[in-house]
Amino acid sequence: MPQCYPCVLRRALCSAERVSDDEWLQQKVVDESMRFLRETEQRSVPAEMVGDLLRSVQEVLGSADPWREHRERWLSEMQEAESGMRSLVEGDQDPLGRALLVSARCNVFANEILQSKSIREDLRRLGIRQGDPCDQEFVHDDRERFETALSEAENLLFLHDTAPELPSDKVLIEQLHRQKPGISVCSVVNYQPLLLKACEPDARKVALEGEIGSKEVLYNRGGGLGLVPDDCSGTLREAIDGADVIVAKGASHYQTLSGRGLPVFSLLRAKCPVTAASQSCRIGDLLFIRID
Repeated sequence: MPQCYPCVLRRALCSAERVSDDEWLQQKVVDESMRFLRETEQRSVPAEMVGDLLRSVQEVLGSADPWREHRERWLSEMQEAESGMRSLVEGDQDPLGRALLVSARCNVFANEILQSKSIREDLRRLGIRQGDPCDQEFVHDDRERFETALSEAENLLFLHDTAPELPSDKVLIEQLHRQKPGISVCSVVNYQPLLLKACEPDARKVALEGEIGSKEVLYNRGGGLGLVPDDCSGTLREAIDGADVIVAKGASHYQTLSGRGLPVFSLLRAKCPVTAASQSCRIGDLLFIRID
């Protein structure tokens, strides 16, 4: 949609700035992006459109992963905060509810164009950084429906968003196991790097697989910002079809999974005017919603 174009162009330019300060190259990326937007299929949801555009931008830049350093730095910083998040969750009267809120709050990283200071200010609300803790609540909360579905579930599929969120997602998965002992959890990350999206090396670094973690990590080889079931095959397609509950982090998964009739609970932070308008909320609000 046209409202997404300014953000798309900004993301493309930020990717170019990660590679070079050459103004000619940056202008070439902007020109290529504008050409792509003119020619793109308008029926595509924003997440698919942005993913396709940014892959073409990486080809222009000659870099398969311009965000690698930025992604790894934030992931390392959030790993250092993992024990603090776990203590915060385990010390709460409602550990699962707190774990859901912490994981949603960490969804701030999906907006790569934010300055580091803005991200740190937002994370301070977790209560794990110096500053006044802020006890956030979900503006739209389908927790009751989720717990009902979880109580009957045997297989849960967790679709991760960005790499820096993985430590908070891991803490949440631990609480899902405590809420429903014996449930089988599979994680899904990207196979190829794109922006700050979690991919194979990131999953290994945070050790997502474990006794009270994910049974296994599967890879979305489509390589986009959000998982598109029609593009999946093999083990991942079987996991999607066999999931009793799907937890999907971020607006991109929300967009690509809406209207598919899957048992999806979307966990995200409203980071842009388009998402906020679609959910009748404010930018920055936390959402935990059942989508069909």
